[in-house]
Amino acid sequence: MTDLAVQHAFANDFGLVTAEQTAERLVMRTQGGDACAYVAMKGTENRFLGLAFEVEDATALEQALKLDGARDLGLLDLPGGGRAVALSDPDGNEVLLVHGSHRLPVGEAYTELQLNTPFRKERLGRQQYERDIGPARLWRLGHAGLFVKNFAASAAWYGENLGLIGSDVYHVPGVPQVQIVGFMRLNRGDEFTDHHTLALMQDERGGCHHISFEAQDFEAQQCTHKFLRQKDHEPIWGVGRHPHGSHVFDVWRSPDRARFETFSDTDLLRASDGTRVHDISTVMMDNWSNDGPERYFA
Repeated sequence: MTDLAVQHAFANDFGLVTAEQTAERLVMRTQGGDACAYVAMKGTENRFLGLAFEVEDATALEQALKLDGARDLGLLDLPGGGRAVALSDPDGNEVLLVHGSHRLPVGEAYTELQLNTPFRKERLGRQQYERDIGPARLWRLGHAGLFVKNFAASAAWYGENLGLIGSDVYHVPGVPQVQIVGFMRLNRGDEFTDHHTLALMQDERGGCHHISFEAQDFEAQQCTHKFLRQKDHEPIWGVGRHPHGSHVFDVWRSPDRARFETFSDTDLLRASDGTRVHDISTVMMDNWSNDGPERYFA
């Protein structure tokens, strides 16, 4: 990254918390207990290097070391520490598998929203608590989206090596066998997991499409949207709601031209919930606007 200071200012406004700042490296975290959620390093260009997944135990790291091209990185020189094994996906992105990172105390949440509808009244005898007009309170890094040069190859790699399975997959119009976009979730058997942890989108550009952090609810997202507008940051899309995954989203352009997203209220699925396949020409990306999918994938 060419300008860590400018990126740091944006990340703070967006809602990330500074874990480490030097002339050579910027490390940010959320308020959800992680010690490290985003890392940027000083460089001559702005580009995506890779992403990390936390594994369940040390045995998983030993199993990962048997995979083609795996490298044992040993103890990580990052806040939170932990041991890591590095893999490379078909596009050359570094994929770290990490275990043993220590966690921090969780930050203070907002009082939960209580909604009054025509059919159910929850908020009685008081007004709704106000939310801050300021940086988001972010609770975790929820998912990332990658541009991949060959969707079939990347989906197979992440499925075989990390166990990801499709939630919603899109194919070329009229050609079901040519799949080009997939929202992939963790396979935890009967345990419910987010609709997607990784989105893969076929595009020759490669690199990262977006990174997405969980906010508490849509009210908090709207207040942070207003704040980021006041700070003259560049909005991309939102606040909106995706029909697949159902989550409320708000996407912003960071100074290095990456996309930073907040999300809330996502669907949770088990392995038995299967995979839905769609013709991409029939897909809408926002239930709250008329914008087509080209805005999302551009």
